[in-house]
Order: sequence, then C-alpha cells, then structure tokens
Amino acid sequence: MQQQNWQPPEYIQLKGQFVTLKPLVPTRDVGELYSLSHGTPEKQAVWNYLFYGPFESPSAMQYWMETEMIGKSDPLTWTVFENSSNTQVGIVALLAIVPNHSRAEIGHVWFSPAVHKSKVNTESQFLLLQHLFDGHSYRRVEWKCDALNHASRTTAARMGFLYEGRFRQHMIVRGRNRDTDWFAMTDKEWGRCKVNFEKWLYSNEKLSLMELNNG
Repeated sequence: MQQQNWQPPEYIQLKGQFVTLKPLVPTRDVGELYSLSHGTPEKQAVWNYLFYGPFESPSAMQYWMETEMIGKSDPLTWTVFENSSNTQVGIVALLAIVPNHSRAEIGHVWFSPAVHKSKVNTESQFLLLQHLFDGHSYRRVEWKCDALNHASRTTAARMGFLYEGRFRQHMIVRGRNRDTDWFAMTDKEWGRCKVNFEKWLYSNEKLSLMELNNG
C-alpha cells in the first residue's frame, strides 16, 4: 500500500456525553486522583496490574505524573472527568504511538471503583478510538494486558478488540512473571464497532456490547 503522511494524534480535549477527557494537569488532578485510588484495598486494587503505584503520598504521585506521564510525545495522558459531576474519575492514555505505521495503543487505564460498570470506562475508550480512527485515519489500535487480568481481557473483547495471542514470559513485574495478552482493532473492524458503541452508549435499549460485537 502507498505510504501516507500519518501524524501523531493531537493532544486535545475529547468530549462525550458522559465523560470529558482533558490533558493531564498534575497540580489540578493529583488531589482527587490520589484520593480515588488510595486509602482502602478496594481503591488500591486499581494498581494491581500496573507497573507503578500505589504511592506513598500525593506529592509522590504528582512527581510520577510530572516525570513519567506529561511533557512527552508518548505517552499522551488524559484525566477522565465525569460530566455529571465535573470531577476526576480516572486516567487513560495513548502510548506506543508509531505514526509511520499508523498504529497506537490504549493503556495506563484505571478508574475509581465508584464508576466501575458504568458508561464512563466504555465512552472513554470510544473517544480515544474515534480520535485515532476518525480523527487521524489510523489503521490499528492495540490493547495489551497481563494474562491474569480477567477484567481487562473481558473489557477488550467486549469493546470489539480481537485477541491476537499470548506473549509467554514477556516480563517480570513486581517480582513475578507476566504473560501478556495482545488484542487489537483495525480500521476494517472500526466501522462496525463504532455503530455498536453508539448503539450501546446512546440508545435507551437494554443491550449487551459484548453480544453486539460478537454477534
């Protein structure tokens, strides 16, 4: 195929019906994000399959944000704001961005337990997919997770990502082996998945996104 002049995705605010993704601002966001993800075992479980966290203090979390998550072309990190309350509820990011090959990965995803099983997570991923496929004509979006992370594997399949395989003994994380499962969605699948996202997110029908994407 003919090489195109694909560009890195713009690092801009992305607004949906339920959430707005705003570029991460540590001084604005760290207090609420720290509170949402620390203090109880349920809250701190958001870090179980990530490479970092929990943090000893808000200042430690802010330092991590400022040194690892902003000011770079990769990753591009957004704070997720729930529109109804205009409060921070989690983080999402794009990483492994390779414009020459028109691909990127969604990662660094975590949400407050208070919004689990709501439309917050799903619309956040939908906005990123729409940004890449529709806004920048990308060909491929990846999703990778610890093979033991059942919730992440289920989320990927539910949203229409296709399972591509398991990288065995891929990493050592927190002193243990990690096998990594790879999922991806291509521009060939996006049109159908987009319709299903919109149907599930914005209609009043009681639907299963997993069934829509696997039907």
